[in-house]
Amino acid sequence: SVIDRASLPNIFVAADFLGERDLNNGRENAITKNGFFVREIEFGFNGGIDHLGLGTILFAVHNEGGRYFVELHEAYFEFNKLPLGLFMRLGRFFLDVGRLNTIHRHDWHFTNAPLVHESFFDSEGVYDQGGDISLLMPLPFYQELKIGVFNGRTWGHTHGDGPVKPMPLLTARLKNFLNIYGNLGTQFGFTYIRYNIDEEKKNIDNTFGADVTFKWKRGRYRSFILSYEFWYRTEVRKDSAMMKKFGWYGYVQYQFHQNWYIGTRLDYFAELDVQVEALNKKTNRISQEQSLWVTFKPSEFSYFRTTIEREDLYGAKKVNYALYIQADFMLGFHPPHKY
Repeated sequence: SVIDRASLPNIFVAADFLGERDLNNGRENAITKNGFFVREIEFGFNGGIDHLGLGTILFAVHNEGGRYFVELHEAYFEFNKLPLGLFMRLGRFFLDVGRLNTIHRHDWHFTNAPLVHESFFDSEGVYDQGGDISLLMPLPFYQELKIGVFNGRTWGHTHGDGPVKPMPLLTARLKNFLNIYGNLGTQFGFTYIRYNIDEEKKNIDNTFGADVTFKWKRGRYRSFILSYEFWYRTEVRKDSAMMKKFGWYGYVQYQFHQNWYIGTRLDYFAELDVQVEALNKKTNRISQEQSLWVTFKPSEFSYFRTTIEREDLYGAKKVNYALYIQADFMLGFHPPHKY
């Protein structure tokens, strides 16, 4: 019998294993799990539905407190044949906001989420149910404007829907790509997010972001990536003063051999003008983090990474150091990596 490969969906699985160890804390004051475990498994399907569009369904198994939970990560239509250079997605998916939120964790160049990303978007990312539509601008370089409207009933990792909000979650992103020369290019973008945190109309988070990434590659043996992301948020509340928070992270990674990479990341996060009642004054709560990693990547379908992380968190009694050993593999079809 003959199999019509074009009518079959692509099947893919990604497994993320993590070992972690405190380097300067005893068992009672540990900031890691001090063990080895399966952090996450993703599996799903995608492919052409018909002449109108594509479909994706993606599930994830998460380790939470030693127990594993299965949840629907993404399930959406993609309509990529609309007129006037329009592209639309409809369903449940990771929001196209900033650089990191649309990249699944097993494809990150580092082990753990940056401080600002974890504070604003959770340890992996924010997904919601709704739709977005993008317009490819008629310009001599790549520029895309995307507008999204979502339920906005939850934010970050959750196992259920929250209450109906007075306004939907709104997103806007302007993304650009420029080829500088040869194998060197840059992508940069700007993001806005409006989110009602509860059923009170006046309780609103307004989040603004900017990101830039440079990539260079020479054959299979040398490559370089530099990426920086900045976020600023105002938290407007009906019965209290407005809170202001901002943070950034930047990292570089260099491929010095066909299978070997080295990288480092700097993180900064601050809560501004926080009232301290005991001192009767305002202060800035600042946290910082630095990480260094080495990655061995024998192929496009697996990698092994060792990371050392230094945390200087606001309110912590001391600076913490931790060691992480990460191993990931992909089975079946794997979509091409985003720029």
